[in-house]
Amino acid sequence: MKKIHVLSFFVLFSLFAIFPTEAAAERTVVLDPGHGGIYSGTTGYSGASTGYYEKHFNLETAKKMKAALEAEGYDVHMTREGDTQFSSVLRTDLKMRSDNGNDYVKGNNDNAIFLSIHSNALPSNPYMRGYETYYFDMDTISSTYPPDPMQIEYAPESKRLTNAVHKNILAGTPLKEGRGKVPGNLYVTRNAQMPSALLEFGYMSNPEEEKLIQTASFQNQAAAAVVKAADEFFQVYEVRTHDDELLKRTEDKGEALDYAESKDNVYVFDKYAQERIYNNINKRYGVYHSSNSSATELFLDRDEAIAHAKKWKNMRVVDNKEGRVIWSNYLDKSYKVVHSNQGTLFEAYTEDEAVAYAKKWKNTSVINEKNDKVVWTNYLKEIYDVTHTEKGSLASFYREDEAVAYAKHWKNTKVTNTQSGDVVWDNIESGYSYAFDTKKLSGKDRMKTAVEVSKELYPNGFQSGSRTVVLATAFEFADALSAGPLAAKYDNAPILLNRTESLSTEVSQELARLKADKVLLLGGENALSKKVEDQLKKNYAVERISGKTRIESNIAINKHLTNAEGVFVASSTSFPDALEASAIAAANGWSIILTDKEEIGDESLAYLAGKEVAILGGTAVVSEKVEKAIINNNGADRVVRLSGATRYGTVVEAIRHFEDELHADTVLTATGTNYPDALTASSLSAKTSAPLILVGKDLDPDMKELLQTYGRENVVDRLDVIGGVVTDQLRNEIAGYLK
Repeated sequence: MKKIHVLSFFVLFSLFAIFPTEAAAERTVVLDPGHGGIYSGTTGYSGASTGYYEKHFNLETAKKMKAALEAEGYDVHMTREGDTQFSSVLRTDLKMRSDNGNDYVKGNNDNAIFLSIHSNALPSNPYMRGYETYYFDMDTISSTYPPDPMQIEYAPESKRLTNAVHKNILAGTPLKEGRGKVPGNLYVTRNAQMPSALLEFGYMSNPEEEKLIQTASFQNQAAAAVVKAADEFFQVYEVRTHDDELLKRTEDKGEALDYAESKDNVYVFDKYAQERIYNNINKRYGVYHSSNSSATELFLDRDEAIAHAKKWKNMRVVDNKEGRVIWSNYLDKSYKVVHSNQGTLFEAYTEDEAVAYAKKWKNTSVINEKNDKVVWTNYLKEIYDVTHTEKGSLASFYREDEAVAYAKHWKNTKVTNTQSGDVVWDNIESGYSYAFDTKKLSGKDRMKTAVEVSKELYPNGFQSGSRTVVLATAFEFADALSAGPLAAKYDNAPILLNRTESLSTEVSQELARLKADKVLLLGGENALSKKVEDQLKKNYAVERISGKTRIESNIAINKHLTNAEGVFVASSTSFPDALEASAIAAANGWSIILTDKEEIGDESLAYLAGKEVAILGGTAVVSEKVEKAIINNNGADRVVRLSGATRYGTVVEAIRHFEDELHADTVLTATGTNYPDALTASSLSAKTSAPLILVGKDLDPDMKELLQTYGRENVVDRLDVIGGVVTDQLRNEIAGYLK
């Protein structure tokens, strides 16, 4: 196969940088209803007679806050949900309370806040009243009671949280301000591993405030005010580096974006929406395992990536911006730059790298040691000509063995050394005569055309092998698009088409003629009904391969194709690209993954891991976002996008990508405006290694150029036209290029 070139990845990775792995983050609030159990808190003005203590108010209010916050999308946890204590020892109780709250937010500390709910008291002064907010402040650090190291980092955010809470409580409840915002060294605020504040809702020792805060209406007001405070706290934009160092925090989105655009390798995080709204982090160096992506890491720095890869066997480091391997402990540097006198000058993993080096010197060649071919030179001449007795010159080569291998594809060819004039190899037969023929494989409808293709494949029925037939719906392309590779796996099974409701006479007769043993049904009962399945089961083993969606059906088919050498990725909603892929994949041991335009599923990515990937079509059908995800998964050295200006241009690029494997004496053609004819032709392509040419009303200019080149370099003696849509005029034009 032609080597993979990676196109436009500089643009891709500038626009869509690979994000570091993130834990699932969400806005989280930990509510701490103070006291509880044996710790009643203040008894207030009337608690001694009523039995209503601070612990009751704290819990009642916290529950209302929890409900209000959850209604606004917050993830809310409470340190206690009943009238209980954590320990009979106060210090232990406080520690366990704090540990409980901290456990809720592990791994998500940056997106969490801690609010301890209380009410105050000053028994010596029943007139003292008002709301107060307490917070940890760096000026209050005590060597006797040291804070949690994480709270030291969060201290500025604790102060910002306090400001938001204090303002909204005063604005949203009848409470007046007491002593204001009070810095302190309270246990729960100094040991919270997140921004924290302690809320004192008035003085229960004041009879008026005690009566007020016990009411449901006040507690609901307090809950609504806390929601507004949390919203205000989270409604900021953070500019962070690739390793999450905070560079800037602002309430202005535009300011954050402008600042980020002036920096390299940063992202902007919308703290309220919990999503990255800008990212120019380019972790261009990927570390990949030979067989899968489970050990993949992404790095900004080349040396860090290589150092990481050296910890394991069978690893490679890929520059995903340039699409090339820069280090490996299992790949061979199979491209060698050889000087005519000095021998090997340089070794490289990729052809492009080797050629770039070779161009610095005179009298050099680049040799692909895997197949011992000269892939580039600035001094050797192609002196070995392959000619056909009637078509004339086909191609020229630097080396004799390459020329002979090419000539053996056809009858009546010879290899001549143009320098000496000697014929070094030939297979000339005196009775041979070149003739070109066209054949039309077509029925009155798509189902009968599929039968005609089947007869061409197996004119005498199955003689050996699995005796399997693939049966797909005749009127919905999605389930059938990946049928080609599946059919190839089952000893090049014919692909027949059927209506949904019942088994057609033509299909039934063809199954009998083939002497089939097994039928693979593609798609669910909406595609091929239970009645069809039951009719088949009377005479054949039947297996249905389906999923709830077209993509799930595709995944189910691919579970039968575990040893695919490579994978085409094509749109699940636009059939032409996948049609061409079906034929080429069937002929070359590849499979097909169908994807939505903007999203590719984890199960599909898992199937792609470790394989070469060719994305079919432009970004209008498979987005750059999906391309980036595949590169992340597989490494840019194993990913290529094959795309033309039109669907037919994409067909051309796909055929050119496999031109080293497509040396057949037959060419197939079918319409590219509908799917069934070309789909069934994939089995013929697998049998003959013939390229499938999709056409519209006219031949695409790129297709004309491809056909001219293919006809000149190959001895084509047959054109098979599949279906009745391709006009005689088009058929004759194609034949003219191939003869």
